Amino acid sequence: MTTPNVRALWLRGGLVGGSSAVMATSAHAGAAGAVPHGAALVAALLVCATAGAAVAAVDVAGRHTRGLAVFTALCAAQFLSHVALAVTGGHHHAGAALGLTPAMIAAHTAAAVVLGLSIVVVEHLYTVCTTLLTWLRLFTVGNSRPTPPPVQRAEPVVIRPVLLRPGLGMRAPPRTFA
Repeated sequence: MTTPNVRALWLRGGLVGGSSAVMATSAHAGAAGAVPHGAALVAALLVCATAGAAVAAVDVAGRHTRGLAVFTALCAAQFLSHVALAVTGGHHHAGAALGLTPAMIAAHTAAAVVLGLSIVVVEHLYTVCTTLLTWLRLFTVGNSRPTPPPVQRAEPVVIRPVLLRPGLGMRAPPRTFA
């Protein structure tokens, strides 16, 4: 049985992977003018899914540390998917360093901060809500005491007519053998 904290880790990983994939492909589509497809899209999605799985596998204790881990995973996924799209897509950005201009780095960093904070808040709210609903379910569901088995009444004992006659009792061995 999984706990709300474990399911929140899965939620965090899914949100990091999904939002990284959407952000990377949409930014690349905006810069290149076309949506990535084929091997470039598969490589970018694999990078983003790996980043999501990596951040879901790590259970961090503090809120600030959790936010830093999510921010780092988002930045790494965006950078690696940008590289994967640039290398496998056949599209080379203008300039050196794969087109990493200060404006683009600032935009990706700002997006990673906003998404990272949103993901951490969603994860925390998910944990709180599932825990609260688990406790509320204990009070709202009726008592599930097992019903007692029905009481079986014994049938009244009927005196056999043979026993009411004085000379005819129950059969026994003759007195000579006893």
